[in-house]
Amino acid sequence: MLDEWDNADLAELKAIRNFMVDFRLTDRGELELQEFGEGVLDDILERAYPVLSQARMDAPTDSAGELTPPGEEMIRSAVRAEKQRLSGKKKRKLADTEIGKALQGQMGAPAALANRYVKQVATELLKRSPGSGRKQ
Repeated sequence: MLDEWDNADLAELKAIRNFMVDFRLTDRGELELQEFGEGVLDDILERAYPVLSQARMDAPTDSAGELTPPGEEMIRSAVRAEKQRLSGKKKRKLADTEIGKALQGQMGAPAALANRYVKQVATELLKRSPGSGRKQ
């Protein structure tokens, strides 16, 4: 399931307590995100994007609570810093075998999935092999 949008090998997974989201039903019959539950967005930002989280707290706002131009620049700068901080942070896991690595490269599959496919195919091939079951 983690690979639904992209290869999850590089994903960072963390549990979030009390995760709530509010969806609304559109006229086209689709769900649309209304908002996150109280504290969820802050929790995500603190864990995944600490530089941005701090900038959001420190950025100057006007009397209506909207970011001022310097506050907007502070946020843009924090986003750039986060992207730089995260680029190359994790290295992609490689499959255990050369066939698995080739499969990974062709499909963009995560290492665990490539390893599983190689093991399944190898097991099936060994079962069908004329010498299987006999001691050598």
